[in-house]
Amino acid sequence: MTLATRPATTILTVADEARAKDFYEGALGLPVRGKDPTGMMILGLDGSASLGLMVDAQAAHSGHTALTFEVDDLEAAMADLEGHGVHFEDYDLPNLKTDEHHIFSAPGERASWFADPDGNILCLHEGGVVEYNM
Repeated sequence: MTLATRPATTILTVADEARAKDFYEGALGLPVRGKDPTGMMILGLDGSASLGLMVDAQAAHSGHTALTFEVDDLEAAMADLEGHGVHFEDYDLPNLKTDEHHIFSAPGERASWFADPDGNILCLHEGGVVEYNM
């Protein structure tokens, strides 16, 4: 068996399930698939992938990108999300600096970041598929 062909679920902690559901289902448009046996809300992603929202009153984010969504048109995706109240972040780090439109650009790739109501960092990403030679 290879895990590369198995369904995968990314799990994020959230403090308030209703607020998180409003954000992920309402603003991002992810369909709610239901709840797993532990009560964790499961939302649909492309294919068999899913997103689990685990309620934890002490929900803490990692400080790093937790989930990236590949998009065909970064500006259109950003405009759509901004229409749903999503605010994009700006970064000024040694190897990552966003421009006045909240977009990081490098040869062959562009990205923009935003946070959910609990501070989990999410990303829209256009291009930049990397091939590793190992």
